[in-house]
Order: sequence, then structure tokens, then C-alpha cells
Amino acid sequence: MKNFFSMLLVLLCYFSQAQINYHFDYALLYEFSSINSKTKTSNLYLINSKSVNYYLGESRDKDSINMRLIFLDHNGISSVSKIAIQDFYKAEVFVNECNSVVKHSNKYKNKANEYTFVKHNDTLINGVFYFHYEINSIKSIKYQKRNKIQSAHLIIDKNSQEFQPFLYNPLFYNLFNKTPTLPKGLFKIIYYTNLKGEITFMQELLNVIKVDKYLTIPEECDYTKSLK
Repeated sequence: MKNFFSMLLVLLCYFSQAQINYHFDYALLYEFSSINSKTKTSNLYLINSKSVNYYLGESRDKDSINMRLIFLDHNGISSVSKIAIQDFYKAEVFVNECNSVVKHSNKYKNKANEYTFVKHNDTLINGVFYFHYEINSIKSIKYQKRNKIQSAHLIIDKNSQEFQPFLYNPLFYNLFNKTPTLPKGLFKIIYYTNLKGEITFMQELLNVIKVDKYLTIPEECDYTKSLK
């Protein structure tokens, strides 16, 4: 009982200070593969299932004992910090200082005007139907060839509509804000195709884990206010 009240006191101290608190209720584990590499890698993302605005991703080097935490709030904040891998799994609160926080200007916001959502027929995988949406450039084929623009395909789980879309890519986020036509649900698979229709990159959802973690940022570096 004493340990419980000690932990409660620590949490109250965190949340009573002038700061922004971000809550994460799920972790998503994705596996990545590319035509340019035979090696598959995986990354973990902490999300809030009710919000499209922010996420916390991790990145690590092979055989490293540390990982980088990459946080993005599309409304105006990003940060990169380092933590021991074993501490990442134990921690309930990730505390950021202002020296690790920078203003996220969303400088590619207008790029959303060059893309559109295209709804395809459902995709069947192992006897299960999934929504299939494509993010497609509306620029000329000549322009797309010159700039090596690819299309993104989103395969969305119909049975997970308690989740808002995981819009980790600023283009996805900006386009969704402009045209919020994506259905709710987890991205089972995301893959990219070139103009020949060849798959160049794929990420697949391996696991969904219930968590209860927070990230805090001091109020004096709340850049979301200065961008409004």
C-alpha cells in the first residue's frame, strides 16, 4: 500500500506542473520491407486510439542498448530523445525538457492539394475483407515520372473501428484534414507502388498491445499555441 501511494504521489507531481500531457493507450508493432533490402526491420509506435494528431515512435541501431524516441504532434511539436531499451518498457511517463523539443512547422502542408484519396474494392487476405484506399498524385504522369512520385495503399481493418487512422506521415495527416474520407480502423498493411505498379515498400502490422503511458512537455515550449 505504501508503494502504491508513493507511485501515486510521483504521478501527481508530474501532472500538477505546467506542462502538456500526451496519453498513449496502444502500441503498434510494424514490420518493414523494401525492394532495396532483403532485411526486414520492425518498429514500435505508441498511439492514442482516439486521436490522429500525435504519436511516439522508436528507432534503434542493431545490437544497441539504447533507442531513440521520436515524437510528433502534427499541430506544431516534435522531439527526439534517447532512452535505454529496458527503461522504455518499464517507464510509465516520458519526461521531455525544452532542449529536446522543436517547432514542427508542417512546411509540406500545401502538398496535400496535389493528392487525393481513391477508394478501391475491398482486399481479401486469408479469407478476411479489408478496406483498400490509395493516396494518389493528381499531377501529370510526366511530373510524377520526373519526381519519382509513388502511390501509397492503405489496407484497413474493418473490425477495429474503435481506432482512429494512424496518420504518422505528414502527407497522410494533411490530406485527411483536407478530405476526411478515410474510415476508422487500423492499417493492417501499407505499401507503396511506382508508376509501373511495382511494390517498392511495405509495412505490415504484427501486433497491437494495450498500454498506459504518457509523454510530457513543458508548457513554455508548447509551440502548438504559437502556430494557431
